[in-house]
Amino acid sequence: MTATAAAQSRLARFYRAVWRWHFMIGVLVLPFLFMLAASGLLMLLSKPVDKALNAPLLTVAPEDKALPASTLLDTVREAFPHASVRLYLPPAAPDQSARFSLQSGHGAGHGGHGAPSTLVHLNPYSGEILGSQDPGASLYARLKEWHGSLFLGDLGDALIEIAAGLAVLMIVTGLYLAWPKEGLATLIPARSVSTRADWRGWHLGIGWLIALPLLFFLVSGLAWTNIWGGKLVQPWGSLPGTRFEAPQAVDHETMNEAGLHRVPWALEQAPMPASQDTVPAPSPLDLDAVVSQARDQGFETFRVHFPQGDSGVWTVSATTIAGDISQPGNERILHLDKVSGAVLQDIRFADYPAMGKAMAASIPFHQGDLGLWNWLLNLLLVTLILALTVTGALLWWKRQSRRAPPRAEPGPARTVAGLMLVAAVCFPLSAAAMLGIIVVDAVLGGIKNRAGAAAP
Repeated sequence: MTATAAAQSRLARFYRAVWRWHFMIGVLVLPFLFMLAASGLLMLLSKPVDKALNAPLLTVAPEDKALPASTLLDTVREAFPHASVRLYLPPAAPDQSARFSLQSGHGAGHGGHGAPSTLVHLNPYSGEILGSQDPGASLYARLKEWHGSLFLGDLGDALIEIAAGLAVLMIVTGLYLAWPKEGLATLIPARSVSTRADWRGWHLGIGWLIALPLLFFLVSGLAWTNIWGGKLVQPWGSLPGTRFEAPQAVDHETMNEAGLHRVPWALEQAPMPASQDTVPAPSPLDLDAVVSQARDQGFETFRVHFPQGDSGVWTVSATTIAGDISQPGNERILHLDKVSGAVLQDIRFADYPAMGKAMAASIPFHQGDLGLWNWLLNLLLVTLILALTVTGALLWWKRQSRRAPPRAEPGPARTVAGLMLVAAVCFPLSAAAMLGIIVVDAVLGGIKNRAGAAAP
């Protein structure tokens, strides 16, 4: 055998080993990938639906002069005497309602983090309460819960983290298998879909087209998972903070609500400042003063977080994750002493670490929040991802045998398995799952070999 033939033989054996792992991971991952793409598509479509359904609560007839925010606050407190007010959202336009986010009495203070909330809508001109709703029960919020945890809490989060990490490996192996050795023209699929080869052509073509966007969606989504995101990536991607020697300092994550992210990813694990002034100022800071100060500071569209706990602070925020603005570079969070109104922290996009900036930019793109162009582009991308999963499933269905491909030779098989395991180490849960797959495959292969040797 010539050196060229030997090299080609080694490459062929290596190719078969990669193909076997791509197949096995694909069988495990495709159902999850289909769910993520389908739920993502429905989330995008639900945004205009939710807006249309809630139009009576969101819009009002503009008038000449709006009531002070404190007057609206008094109306809310009178109507909901046993609730704690956590958030005020001024009208973003003359024809929009004012909103207050409330939690039941037992959810007051820092312990209210993650508790269900009630969003009360008011006419800013008359003070009339237009209605209330649980934002965590909206169509979008329910779809987001399915998208992020399969309605299974931490277990669902872990399953999706495993599947997303393995999907990264599936993309890498798929790109290797589909590398256009005879030119880019081979990536253009045939018009017909009458044979399995035709479907394979569509799968390869769509795979190359969607590979990088899919990697982006997977990695930016993984940043929200409990282990890879919360324990490994977010701590070193968060903004360093100062506790101001507060004995009960809390993190910015307490500003979130059940199923609702109000705080940028880079700030969730950063500690909040604490109010320092214990002696009331001549004019104690109230909601009207905070709103006025926010406008003086240059805020246009923003929300006001009420002080929570004994050392809580007033917070004015304008972020993309909360939907206040659509330009990540304009994000800003201002913390004010609850008594004097002194500025304790003024955090801007430029203050985020590099990973925090990347996440602040990627999350609104991931969610389709950067404008109509982003929404339409994401509709196209998730549709292509769905097509990729469907063509992959059809290729599996049309195989003569739906079992895994035959085991590769020991040398290439061990090499590919080792490379896959090393790559999976970037995602701990996926690496554990990958190790389990390798062990099961080795055990089943050993059993099959012994059975074959024992046969007469």
